[in-house]
Amino acid sequence: MAQIISGTEISKKIQLALKDEVTKMMAENDGFRPGLAIVQVGGREDSNVYIRMKIKSATEIGINATHYKFPRTITETELLAELDKLNRDPKVHGIIVQMPLDADNLIDSHKITDYVDPGKDVDG
Repeated sequence: MAQIISGTEISKKIQLALKDEVTKMMAENDGFRPGLAIVQVGGREDSNVYIRMKIKSATEIGINATHYKFPRTITETELLAELDKLNRDPKVHGIIVQMPLDADNLIDSHKITDYVDPGKDVDG
């Protein structure tokens, strides 16, 4: 017989475990706080909703989440330069590039996601 499970209950347990892990990490490493960069190009409302949820979830477990919102007019070269800064930033431990890229200019999304440091690629 099948067993009914509660996604909400499982989610709460996972969040509590992650919060405990982050708290322990911070206690063991004085001054350390995990940093998450969420990169967005443009302003699609569906993307904005997802980003707000990601920031809320990250903040609840103790992660410093920062939203990097770039204009639709950004070029591929400019976006790669911004990602390079985040890749090299020691306070950024994870990077999410919100898809789709809502850009006026042609930007190769695969090139962008491949450019994220694999050690920081949250979606990887």
